[in-house]
Amino acid sequence: MSFGGGSVSAQVLQELTNNQKNRSEYEFLILENGTPGTWPCDAVITIQVNLDQVQPRMLRSSLLHDLQGAATAINKHARVKFVVNGSTSIIPNLPLRDIAKTYPNTVLFAFVFQGQSELLPSNAAAAGGSYWIHDSQLDRPVMRLGYVLVDINRLEDYRSDSGYLSRQAMFTHELLHVLGLDHVKDRRSILNERMSTSAGSIGPGDINGIKALGALACGI
Repeated sequence: MSFGGGSVSAQVLQELTNNQKNRSEYEFLILENGTPGTWPCDAVITIQVNLDQVQPRMLRSSLLHDLQGAATAINKHARVKFVVNGSTSIIPNLPLRDIAKTYPNTVLFAFVFQGQSELLPSNAAAAGGSYWIHDSQLDRPVMRLGYVLVDINRLEDYRSDSGYLSRQAMFTHELLHVLGLDHVKDRRSILNERMSTSAGSIGPGDINGIKALGALACGI
C-alpha cells in the first residue's frame, strides 16, 4: 500500500490487519478502494463556530468551553491539531465542494434547529463528518473540510462539562468522525453509536484509531 512519497510501515500495516479481525476496536469512516481517508499530515485544523441561534447568550461561553475541552482531549493523541479559532454564520449543507475551496483545513461547527441542514438526520442530536477529495499526488483520499451540526433543542439532554452524557463527550464523538473514525460497538469507546451506552471519554480503541490515522497520513 503506497502513500505518496513514502509507504505505510510494516507496524501500521499489521495494526490494520489485526483491526480487520477485531472490528470493534476502531473503524475508519472514509474508505476509497480500501484506503482510509485522512487529513494532511500534521495539519492544523481550525474550528469555526456558528452560535448565532443559541439562546440565552450566556450559554454560548459554556458551549465554547465544552468544545475546547473536546478539541484538547483529541489533540493529546492526534498528529493533527484542532484549534477553536473564529466564528462563522455558515450552516454547512450539501454540496460541500464549493465551501471546501474557501475554507481549507477547517471544521464548520454549527448549532442549528432541525431542518436547517440536510447533513443533520432528523433523529440525531448531532452529526459530524468530512468532505474529501482524491489527492492524485498522494494517490489516496485526503480530507479538506469538516462539519459538525448540533441540534439546539437536544442540548438539554446533555450536561455541561465532561464525562457520561456530557456535551464535551458529544462534541468529542462528532470531532472524531471529522477526524476519520466511524462508530463501533465497544462500550469503552466514545464512538459507540448510542451515547447513553458510552463511557463518555476517549477509550483505548479510539486512541489506537487516532494514532493509526496519523501514521497513515504521514506515511510512517
